[in-house]
Amino acid sequence: MLKSYKTEINPTQEQILVIHKTIGVCRYVYNLYLAHNKEEYEKEKEFVSGMEFSKWLNNVYLKENPDKEWIKEVSSKSVKQSIMNAEKAFRWFFKHQSGFPKFKKKGKSDVKMYFVKTDVKAIIKCERHRIKIPTLGWVGIKEKGYIPTTKSGKVIKSGTISCKAGRYYVSVLVEEEEPKKAAVK
Repeated sequence: MLKSYKTEINPTQEQILVIHKTIGVCRYVYNLYLAHNKEEYEKEKEFVSGMEFSKWLNNVYLKENPDKEWIKEVSSKSVKQSIMNAEKAFRWFFKHQSGFPKFKKKGKSDVKMYFVKTDVKAIIKCERHRIKIPTLGWVGIKEKGYIPTTKSGKVIKSGTISCKAGRYYVSVLVEEEEPKKAAVK
């Protein structure tokens, strides 16, 4: 069973810089995907998938625009997730479940920094008062004991870091065992 937890964190100044840089790159890539897809659709009436865009971004766009190499300086998982979110927004639009995707504005959009447990070595650890996040290292948790610790056998699958009003929050997805139901007599 997967369960999510969200709590406030207390990052250092260096970690705040990494968080803001990653969120900025994710916003930029999301908007670039929307603009690229809109342009391609107007020209060829075709929708560019997230995977195709990711390949184009890495193999064509970054080679033609060496001044945009800063995109590679942040977690590739965060960039990939922002592309997938933009693709989902387009798919909802084409299914008539929502309006045309909107470009994300700095400071006014809900853009997050994503992190995932991809392999055995990339373990996201959590102790009572801190959490170890890939690319950030150990980050202090303000509400101690809210997120289950990894020592108790819980596995953190993925998470996001968001910023609201100058405060930072981590939201994690934890794999837990199904609670045993009482036998009915």
